[in-house]
Formats: sequence, C-alpha cells, structure tokens
Amino acid sequence: MKTEELIAAMAADSRTEPPPKLVLWPALALALVAAMVSLKLSLGFRDDLLQSLVEPVAAMRYLLTAALGLLGMRLALVLARPEGRRLARIWPVMVPVVAALGLLGWAYASTPADGRQMALVGKTMVTCLVTIPLLSVLPVAAIFLALRRGATTAPAFAGFAAGIGGSGLAAMIYAMHCTEDSPLFFVTWYGVAIAGVALASTLIGSRVLRW
Repeated sequence: MKTEELIAAMAADSRTEPPPKLVLWPALALALVAAMVSLKLSLGFRDDLLQSLVEPVAAMRYLLTAALGLLGMRLALVLARPEGRRLARIWPVMVPVVAALGLLGWAYASTPADGRQMALVGKTMVTCLVTIPLLSVLPVAAIFLALRRGATTAPAFAGFAAGIGGSGLAAMIYAMHCTEDSPLFFVTWYGVAIAGVALASTLIGSRVLRW
C-alpha cells in the first residue's frame, strides 16, 4: 500500500458517525410531518380539533400518547449505546400506561352500564386499528435509523422501544382525526394498536439491529 493510500485509509477510519440523536431529530420531524399530512389528506382532522385540545378528557389522548411516544424514544436512544442494556429503565414508559389504565377504570365506573358497550366499540374501531399502525411506519423507521447509527447490545429491547416511541407519536397524530372521546374507546383501541406495532418492532429489531 502506498503512503498516500495509507493516510487516506487512516483518515477514513478516524471519521466518526453522527450520534444517534443527531440522526433521530431531523428524521423523526420529517416522519411526523409526513404522517400528519397523510392523515389530513386521507381522513382529515376533526372539526373541533382546537376545542378537543382543551377539553380535559379528550385532551388526555394527546397527553398520554405524546408521553408514551417521547419516553419510548428516550429509551431507544439509551439503548442505542453499548452500555444501554445496563442503563435502560422501563418504568418511566409504564407511567403513562398506568395513568391510561386508571383513566380506563374511571371511565368504566362513570359510564352507565347500558352505554359501556357503545362507548367501548364506538364507530371507528377498525379505522383506528388500521390507521395508527400505518401512521407509525415512518416514525418507527426514523427511530430504527437512529438505532442503526448506534451500537445496541439489546436489539429486541431497542426494537420494542422504537415501536413504542413511533406508535405513541403516531397515535397522538391520529387523535387529531378521531372523535371517539370516551377513554373506554381510546385507551383500549389505541393501546391495542400501539401494542401491535411494539410487538412487530420487537421482532424486527431482534434481526435488523443485531451486529
């Protein structure tokens, strides 16, 4: 090998990849904008969107899903590091889950018995279960892209975190369309959709994040 080639090879090896969080933020921002535009063009936003942001029970959909998404994303960034398996803590992600279950229990107790089934099933259950996973594709992919820039030693766990983060934020976006304001509906079916995405991401992560 010539001296010039050796120097070029050493310089290439010395270049550092951007850290996962610097990759994540622009990729995730673009993914969320794309998901929001897709929702607007396909299903549209609810007519009383601004009012739903300040109505306490309806607003819980945005708060709980946003919290779950952000905490999942934070967990993914921790797991992107080689020592992440040792440092990662699952309990922060469980806080919005426990809060959602508490809200579900309150809604069950406060809803008349003859109205519970209608509140649970609603009119858009299928739309919810299909749309949230579809809206999750790009946000989850953005988090996977960041994880690929890291060196996770827990690929399945990192995939799970990516699924929770991306689908939580996607559910927050879907809430801009959904008019089912009963916690019996949105805690149940948003939760099922998010769990499905998290399971799929765990399986994918166990393969594509392994090194």
